[in-house]
Amino acid sequence: MYIVRADCAVGCVDVTDMKVLRDASACQFDIPIVSHLNWTQLEERLPADSHIFLADSLPCSENQDEPSIVNYTQPNYAECSHAVLVVGGETEGLSKAAHRLCTSSKWNAQRIHIPMSLGIDSLNSAVSASIILHEIWRRMMSVRDSTDLHQSS
Repeated sequence: MYIVRADCAVGCVDVTDMKVLRDASACQFDIPIVSHLNWTQLEERLPADSHIFLADSLPCSENQDEPSIVNYTQPNYAECSHAVLVVGGETEGLSKAAHRLCTSSKWNAQRIHIPMSLGIDSLNSAVSASIILHEIWRRMMSVRDSTDLHQSS
């Protein structure tokens, strides 16, 4: 599992900002990044077999067509050939356009969240993304290691 690219929507953080570069240890230079895409452009760039994970801090949605939200440890990430993670800002959350991806029958989408202790409203978006990406990586590596173990037997 590896990150193939980063597609950033309009209004997304500036990946060339000095603080962002420092916090990401300049890994932005290791992958292609396309910024300032609208949601139609983002959707057009997704592989047909993408599984979209919307990291959401809200436990319920106003839209009844959206899937219910589950703990970020529940999805079987290892079954995804293309996992797409969409993380909203800590103050505004996910946009309506991001939520529309969940209701489109074109995509296999799931809303996920990170459970928090009482009194904590939200995590920084970068922290949330890191926690979820680590879980995706951990699951995919455990399947790969399991497969390698069976093949060597």
